[in-house]
Amino acid sequence: MLSRHFETLSNTLEKEILASEQIRSKILLAAFAFAGISWSILFLFLKEEFNQSTGIEFPFEVLIGALAFGTVYEFGFLKLLNYLKKREFKLPLLPRFGNALIETSLPGIILFILIQKHSHPVVPTNSPISNLYFIFIILSVLRMEFGLSLFTGAIAAVQYLITGLFFVPDSPLSGESAYSFFYSKVPTYMRSGLFLASGIVAGLVGLRLKKILKNSVERLEERNEILGMFGQYVSPSVVDKLMSQKADTASENKDVCVMFLDIRNFTKFSEDKSPSEVISYLNTLFEDMIEIVNKHNGIINKFLGDGFMAVFGAPLSDNGKDAKNAVSAALEIQKKVIEMNVSGKIPETKIGIGLHFGEAMTGSVGSSQRKEYTIIGDTVNLASRVEQLNKDFGSEILATDTVYEHVKHFLEAESLPPVKVKGREKEVLIYKLT
Repeated sequence: MLSRHFETLSNTLEKEILASEQIRSKILLAAFAFAGISWSILFLFLKEEFNQSTGIEFPFEVLIGALAFGTVYEFGFLKLLNYLKKREFKLPLLPRFGNALIETSLPGIILFILIQKHSHPVVPTNSPISNLYFIFIILSVLRMEFGLSLFTGAIAAVQYLITGLFFVPDSPLSGESAYSFFYSKVPTYMRSGLFLASGIVAGLVGLRLKKILKNSVERLEERNEILGMFGQYVSPSVVDKLMSQKADTASENKDVCVMFLDIRNFTKFSEDKSPSEVISYLNTLFEDMIEIVNKHNGIINKFLGDGFMAVFGAPLSDNGKDAKNAVSAALEIQKKVIEMNVSGKIPETKIGIGLHFGEAMTGSVGSSQRKEYTIIGDTVNLASRVEQLNKDFGSEILATDTVYEHVKHFLEAESLPPVKVKGREKEVLIYKLT
């Protein structure tokens, strides 16, 4: 079960990382396409003016070609990501490093070409062109892999360092003494170090995002596990409480109060009703009942056609108030049914409720694919028998003496004659609650 949990968690994380890679690729695709179109327009309509302002024969064709390559490359990479997502394949780590190398090298290629064309190499080296590296470093955060962000920053740092050390003269040309600082190696070292540091920071941010995502996925998995175990009729507030208190669902003996509820004469009622009418009636009735059970810290353990079984005290106990909570819930349900009868919200309806407090075996039962939290034992059987006794006594709520012991200080009840119950040798003391 634990290995399956980790496998599910890993698969979910892989899907989210793949989705994040798609977002990153779409941003780069849009950036390359926009830049390519912009430079193409500049080349077609303002080529001469641009060359005069820069003082060089600007290599428009090379730059536009590099941007076109970037656009086609990102389009193909995005198609590959969509294919992997559709087939639910994982995104291998090694090819992602190759992808980072190709993408991050584009600014270096553009910078190298400009240096070869420009009569003053310090101009393109210290121009905003080199800042293009930051786009790839910042977007590497979406990869959520520290190694990939560090690698991206390192590629940018190494490429810029090589460009500055090997292709920029050591001293200024004649008449350029004012720019002597830029011909020194200090700016090259500083900017290369900045690229590397940015990659480290991006990696740390990506790690943090991955941790947040992992925690969110784990919490979602825990929530789904609880819903699968306790059923969809457990309210969100109850689920949150179960998650916050980390209730243990391992098999154990617990003191619980079990409630059985039955709708009287349901078979006769449903004989002349359509299936949709019967379901609508049950949903209307159960909606308020479930809310009341949840409000009093109980959990509906299972539906029984025209009734249900609820438990108070498992998997979470309310500090010795479980029997009191069960009685309060039963009385409120009785009151609610009366209100719905009077208002005409439901046909005339009567219910029977049986309560018993005692020790029961609790735990998760099922397979690795589907588990259910269950309560078994004599306590459950006796609660069911007590509920059936309502027919004999013409009552609606019956509780055993073990339940009444917890509420006798604030609730009066009618003591009924001891009853012999099937499956028990000793007679059972029961009370009629009103």
